[in-house]
Amino acid sequence: MFIERFIKKVYISFYKDENYKFLCEIKKNTKLIESIKEEFDSKEKLNEKINELIDDYPQTFISTIINSINQGVIPSCNKSEFKKREIEIENIKSICIKNKYSIFVSIYDLVNIKKEYPFEIDFLYSIFAPIDFFAKKRNNYLYVLILKENIALLAYKNEIPIFSDIFEIKEEKNEEVEEDIELLEDIDLEEEIAEDIEEEAEILDFEDEENEAANLELTSIEHNIIQYLKDAIKDYYENYSDDFLEKIVFLDTINIGKNLKKLTEDELLLENEIINFDLLKTLNNISESENV
Repeated sequence: MFIERFIKKVYISFYKDENYKFLCEIKKNTKLIESIKEEFDSKEKLNEKINELIDDYPQTFISTIINSINQGVIPSCNKSEFKKREIEIENIKSICIKNKYSIFVSIYDLVNIKKEYPFEIDFLYSIFAPIDFFAKKRNNYLYVLILKENIALLAYKNEIPIFSDIFEIKEEKNEEVEEDIELLEDIDLEEEIAEDIEEEAEILDFEDEENEAANLELTSIEHNIIQYLKDAIKDYYENYSDDFLEKIVFLDTINIGKNLKKLTEDELLLENEIINFDLLKTLNNISESENV
């Protein structure tokens, strides 16, 4: 309609990943006129910001993701396929995509997230939805969305996602480092400092080389991701496809660093690519595509 061209539409996306990540895009006639990106350390601050925007703009469209483990993708829209996979259809909500495959989430999780926030959420997406929206190469590619607290995997064959999985990331603490910190409390630093200065010059170069070599070992989050990938890829080959995966595409929201690329090549012998992925922007793009 003609009048809609002059009405501002506000697309708001958010998700919790340690803190609350937030993006607001204000558009007029599909043109972006203002973008607000923030991070909040409490739900109350997020609520306050979103309620302000709702008061200021009559047309707001709010979206977020479900990142619980009770969700997935199957390469069919037929209810009988859910039953074959022992998925209780009465306990899930599923969406059929292109009459070829389905993305589903737990009704329990859907209800809980809606209850968690005082504002209305217009679009509540599975964690696999932004991966599927972004994915371009859809044959023998594995896409891995990396968040601070989760990773989600989606593998494609013949343009259809045939395998999905989600893991909670548990970053391990270095017990030796913690032990060293405790021991420092018992050391008389004034007595030790003179001896340390003499020794430091001799070992400094060696420590730099040793730290550089051990860098991959000290980044536990990358190693955890590799272990999850090993388990997932084994499951993929045993239960879903005989075709070899050609490439892993990491959709990185946390600036994981280059170590993961080398680890993947060394441990999994797979070509891979790390893409800086704007999850909030992608959620807004999906919302806008559904609101045309």
